[in-house]
Amino acid sequence: MFIYNMLVSKIIIAAYVLTASLSLLILKWGTNSGLPVSYINSKLQFNLNAYTIAGLTLYGLSFMLYVYLISKYDLGYIIPLAAGFVYILIFVGSFFVFKESFTTIKISAIALILFGIVLLNLDK
Repeated sequence: MFIYNMLVSKIIIAAYVLTASLSLLILKWGTNSGLPVSYINSKLQFNLNAYTIAGLTLYGLSFMLYVYLISKYDLGYIIPLAAGFVYILIFVGSFFVFKESFTTIKISAIALILFGIVLLNLDK
């Protein structure tokens, strides 16, 4: 039963990381086209289309997974772990989807994040 619980926990962490990363990439994609929607005297504006709706839906799902994760794990463990993996996936996804640049500084930052994730898991 312990191994089953560990496996389920890892799957939920992976599901959170994937849904959070994909939702942000899809929202970014959706901001480039669609019907503009404005609030507060046009100070807050975004484009409403299938991509933004899909991104918001995925973001809502990732939020529910996040709430579950923070209820089951120490905050000092799960938040850096999840945020680190989300950042890395967004970095890689934005390179391939939006042709954003890799720089030495960004790659060094990713290496430090990975090193921090490894250190966090040494204690577990």
